[in-house]
Amino acid sequence: MRFFRRRSSPLKVALAVVIFLFILQKDAGNRDPGEEPWLKNMVQGRGQVLDMMLGAVHNLRDSMPKLQIRAPAPQDAAPPAHPAAALPRRCIDQKFKRCPPLPTTSVVIVFHNEAWSTLLRTVYSVLHSSPALLLREVILVDDASTDEYLKEELDRYVEQLQIVRVVRQRERKGLITARLLGASVATGDVLTFLDAHCECFHGWLEPLLSRIAEEPTAVVSPDIATIDLNTFEFSRPVQNGKQHSRGNFDWSLTFGWELVPARERQRRKDETFPIKSPTFAGGLFAISRSYFQHIGSYDDQMEIWGGENVEMSFRVWQCGGQVEIVPCSVVGHVFRSKSPHSFPKGTQVISRNLVRLAEVWMDAYKHIFYRRNQQAAQLCR
Repeated sequence: MRFFRRRSSPLKVALAVVIFLFILQKDAGNRDPGEEPWLKNMVQGRGQVLDMMLGAVHNLRDSMPKLQIRAPAPQDAAPPAHPAAALPRRCIDQKFKRCPPLPTTSVVIVFHNEAWSTLLRTVYSVLHSSPALLLREVILVDDASTDEYLKEELDRYVEQLQIVRVVRQRERKGLITARLLGASVATGDVLTFLDAHCECFHGWLEPLLSRIAEEPTAVVSPDIATIDLNTFEFSRPVQNGKQHSRGNFDWSLTFGWELVPARERQRRKDETFPIKSPTFAGGLFAISRSYFQHIGSYDDQMEIWGGENVEMSFRVWQCGGQVEIVPCSVVGHVFRSKSPHSFPKGTQVISRNLVRLAEVWMDAYKHIFYRRNQQAAQLCR
């Protein structure tokens, strides 16, 4: 009875049935067949009984729940590794067209008299949120800051950060030439430009690099979230939000924002699909370093700040590229109500920059711009 009290497997049940039939056959062979006809009939039909019992056992086995998923049958597999093989072991390199290997990037951050805490907040957010395999370096470009803490003290501080370094312009030349200086010493496959008052979040970098790996002529910006100027409170984007903004411009070549129009929403396959944008804000974007050089980089005759974002947008679109916003990438940014910096050559420098933009890229449409911007019209005479 102890045998039946235990949890019996289907094979044990089958074995018990075979033994029973064997004993039954032997017992029947020692008796006169005429004594017990029912026993003779059972012995003669023992083959059918055995087949029925084995069939029941197989059905019972197939109906038992599978507690473990079996591995698929190997197809052209290599010989299995020995159990004592040392760890970690290298697997095969899987490369699919849909998942291209991501390029490395150099993050270029230009600053001029930026607050110490704000600048380092930007740097640390890049370091903490970027995969080390993809982040080649962080280049801080000093546009001739006058605050003492941004000189030797900053140099000593960033030494401990290993992949962060500082390069400097001896005289104030502005954002454009400072970014060109940073790009000239960068070694990453992709140039990622950030303002000095940003906050990057986990997962911000990979979508930008993935899009450039997929389309090398794409110049991509993250979805920019607002950081309050006074409280540094972060305005979180709406999760799974369907409303997005993109850059535009008017005939005075002033940058602005607009909601993504219906035709662009219809073109996008889903909410992760890049948003084509006429222009971009210019403070935060990534571009292939080789493509940046191919299109002539920035206009190095533009001075200080102003108009370079629209100029770069026109340059990209007219040189076969495309300006896009990648919603999967989110970066916070402090939007200032006015520029905290001085313009050594006066604010007319912005109009001079826009004149260069119009003369190079707008052909006959530049006359519409000059009708809207009288100061620029006077400068071009």
